[in-house]
Amino acid sequence: MVHSAVKLVIGLLILFVGIYWYAVSTPWLGNGSLLGVNTWSALKTVFFGTFGVFLAFLGLLIAWIEYEDLKWEARERTEKQKKAGK
Repeated sequence: MVHSAVKLVIGLLILFVGIYWYAVSTPWLGNGSLLGVNTWSALKTVFFGTFGVFLAFLGLLIAWIEYEDLKWEARERTEKQKKAGK
């Protein structure tokens, strides 16, 4: 088992590497690219490429939650009618 403090340090290192990844690609800190790719442009491309899929999954999640809510209400209504009939 890894100690919680070690996990915290690893998480912070990953955070700083992620921040550095985008900070290095800024023109005021260097040449404007990292590994020959402008990381901000790559981030925008990924965001725009996945935005529609995100919306589709979000819509599916909302529809599924509401469908389950309707099933739950129908089940409660049926149980209430059964209790009233007794």
